[in-house]
Amino acid sequence: MSKAYNMVSASLNEVIDDLENSNGSNLKRTILTIDVNTVRTFTPSEIKNIRLENNLTQNLLAKFLCVSKKTVEAWEAGKNKPNGPSSRLLDLLSKKAIAPLR
Repeated sequence: MSKAYNMVSASLNEVIDDLENSNGSNLKRTILTIDVNTVRTFTPSEIKNIRLENNLTQNLLAKFLCVSKKTVEAWEAGKNKPNGPSSRLLDLLSKKAIAPLR
C-alpha cells in the first residue's frame, strides 16, 4: 500500500481504538455555531428609501440584486415583496454594511 494510505489507516485505527477503550474521551471536538438573523421584510417605502439613500436608480438596484427593473418597480409599488436573498441584500444596504460598485 501507499504511504498516504498507511497514514490514514493508522489514524483511523487510532480513532477506533480510542472509541472502543475510552468512549472517545481523548478525541478533540470543535463545534462551530453560526447565528443567522431572520430575513427582514420591507415596506415599499423602505425599499425606495434604501435605493435613494444609496443613490441608485431602479435599474441600478435591479442589477445589484440580480433582478429585473420591473421587479424593483413592483416592490416599490407594493405589488410584490423581495425574496430571501434580495431581502438579505436590502438589509445589508440599509445598514451600510455593503455598497454597490458603480
